Amino acid sequence: QTSNAENLPPQTLRLLCREVSLLTSDPPDGIKVFPNDEDVTDVQVAIEGPEGTPYAGGVFRMKLVLGKDFPAAPPKGFFLTKIFHPNVGPSGEICVNVLKRDWRAELGLRHVLL
Repeated sequence: QTSNAENLPPQTLRLLCREVSLLTSDPPDGIKVFPNDEDVTDVQVAIEGPEGTPYAGGVFRMKLVLGKDFPAAPPKGFFLTKIFHPNVGPSGEICVNVLKRDWRAELGLRHVLL
């Protein structure tokens, strides 16, 4: 897979770098962000399974892939850890409204991860 960073305008790259940096230094509860220093459009995370759910105690790896039209178009989300969930396809693709018709550029990555 190739980087989409070269396809993004400089202001989008700056915004993305700032957001990823903030997510790394102040992540949402139960979420750890692993920025890719080689490719800022490849954001990998580990999400702890929420207490009181069948996923409690598990750690689920996921990645967000930002295309050349980000933030006008939503990122694509994929679970790298095999997971059975109604919103996750067989190949790990995440299918939720926030990544489809409800996406707005101002939502940002933190909103997607939550």
